[in-house]
Amino acid sequence: MATEVVLPRLGLTMEEGTIVRWCKKPGDEVVEGETILEIETDKVTAEVEAPTSGSLGPILAQEGMTVPVGQVITHVLAAGEQAPETQPAGVQEVTEATATADRTAPKPKGKGQKVAASPVARRIAMELGVDLNTVVGTGPGGRITKEDVRQAKPTGPSTPEVEIGEGQIRLLQGVRKVTAERLTQSFTTAPHFYLSVEADASSTLKMRQRLLDPVEKRAGVRFTISDLLVKITAQALEEHPEVNAVWDKGGVRDLTSIDVGLAVSTDRGLIVPVIRDANRKSLSQIAVERQGLVDKARSGSLTLQDVEGGSITVSNLGTLAVDQFNAIINPPQSAILAVGRIKERPVAVNGQLAVRPTVFLTLSIDHRILDGAQAAQFLNRVVELVEEPYLLMPL
Repeated sequence: MATEVVLPRLGLTMEEGTIVRWCKKPGDEVVEGETILEIETDKVTAEVEAPTSGSLGPILAQEGMTVPVGQVITHVLAAGEQAPETQPAGVQEVTEATATADRTAPKPKGKGQKVAASPVARRIAMELGVDLNTVVGTGPGGRITKEDVRQAKPTGPSTPEVEIGEGQIRLLQGVRKVTAERLTQSFTTAPHFYLSVEADASSTLKMRQRLLDPVEKRAGVRFTISDLLVKITAQALEEHPEVNAVWDKGGVRDLTSIDVGLAVSTDRGLIVPVIRDANRKSLSQIAVERQGLVDKARSGSLTLQDVEGGSITVSNLGTLAVDQFNAIINPPQSAILAVGRIKERPVAVNGQLAVRPTVFLTLSIDHRILDGAQAAQFLNRVVELVEEPYLLMPL
């Protein structure tokens, strides 16, 4: 019997994906586990492997087409087997946002036909404010690709707008839409509570300064406070494994590896790539991995492996002059650590008023996974490591 190949679900919130490229043609021999196509979601690009060995059947979803999760896109056939009678996937149903954009987008005089562009290219064009009528496509048959759109100049508003009363509604697209949906779900389903502390960051600043040259010579990238924070958080997770868990199917699932997410702001929206096994990595390794993930996030080239997993996220707004804030947990993680700017502030030292560089740390916790005492013990350890970062070094 022919083996179905369906569009896989690459994340909890994924509902559809776009066929980016077929790596095999109908009739080609494929081996189980071999990549047969690439797909793209709003967040990542991923490869789809052959579920079994055989020959590839007819392609039911062409490149550039967006199809729902679970839809059959081809078959793998055994020797002498015929593909079942299956209709090719249709063109993606036009959404309200797309319809609005098509109605409001300027069209050159005499051009009424739809521009040949992939759904991904259309989405990016709406985000960047690019008029597809002005873009020259380099894809098959002159089809406009996402790279063509990114190289074009913006010609209009970055998101479609519709007039409502005296104001306008900007319809969210892409990563910003997914982020809004996920964080709304998190804030309305996960019972958040917050713990805040002020930590003396004098030793953290000194340690970074002393390690700046040796780490950067070894890593070849800038060594940042965020690198230290990832390492500190990973060490605290290792010592408090109850925090290294996620909410899954109505229960708590304990994780076996210590993976720390790092919130990254991009032109497309907020993305959280994950640094895996952060407790086992040196500061140089973390710096290299962090820079690589940030570059991929901002270029839109993250993969599923880059963003999946993790039990906690570090969100550092210190470079934006934010002193203190409460962050929303990235589901299904257990917590997120919000880090403000390091700033000289008056503090009491041995009964005397002094000025020290301090930082506010706020931990947002899912109360289904952790109680107050567990969260406080974890945060206290983070504070200890911020104030004495040399404790990270092996004795």
